[in-house]
Amino acid sequence: MIYLHKILPFFLSPLGIVLILLIIFFFNRRKFHVFLSLLILLISTNPFVGNYLAQKLESPYKPIPISSVKENDAVVVLSGMLHQVGDQKYSTYEFSDPDRFFAGIDLIKQQKANKLIFTAGQLPWTENWKPEGFILRDKAISLGLPGEILVTGNVKNTYEESIAVTKIIPNNSSIILVTSAFHMHRSKYLFEKQGFDVIPFPVDFKSSNRHYTFLDLVPTVRAFRQTSNFIRENIGRLYYKIIM
Repeated sequence: MIYLHKILPFFLSPLGIVLILLIIFFFNRRKFHVFLSLLILLISTNPFVGNYLAQKLESPYKPIPISSVKENDAVVVLSGMLHQVGDQKYSTYEFSDPDRFFAGIDLIKQQKANKLIFTAGQLPWTENWKPEGFILRDKAISLGLPGEILVTGNVKNTYEESIAVTKIIPNNSSIILVTSAFHMHRSKYLFEKQGFDVIPFPVDFKSSNRHYTFLDLVPTVRAFRQTSNFIRENIGRLYYKIIM
């Protein structure tokens, strides 16, 4: 099932649609399909469009100061911030987006909870990797972090993360949920479905409040990624709304 969840959104993404249109053009040679492909590419790679869609995904969440957060039972940091680099001789793990990890660290340091929970994210095609939560736990310990640092069982997606946390703490606990802002809407929904009282702490914002210039007419890969992420995340939200 996890493979379908990763593959199916591709066909509704800008890249997937463009490829389908080009394949259709290869067989019927109608220029309309090429024109439509170019139009989709121009729109989906436009920085203004990409940033607007990123803001819609992240709404209503904004960066918040840690001082405004009350003390809760635990801080829960979701997986999705590491990747493996190297070769057979030597490999290691590096951060893709470290904001989740350091937000969790700072929340514990400022005594917003006495438990820090990492989820042990591990996808089927990364079974030779150490589950992410254990790497993050070891890093937190090396930084001398106070309090209790826990790791869930292995999980493949956000739904499994929400269930795995119930195995560690009671599902009526109050938690500070740390994840990327675009991912918070779905994550909060799933954890509340398990019975948790969720305090969102969004990080890793993909949108920007900068002023636009004529350079924003130039297509960018960043905008293309933002547009694709908007579609993928909304598919995920719709899926869980239907099944839960």
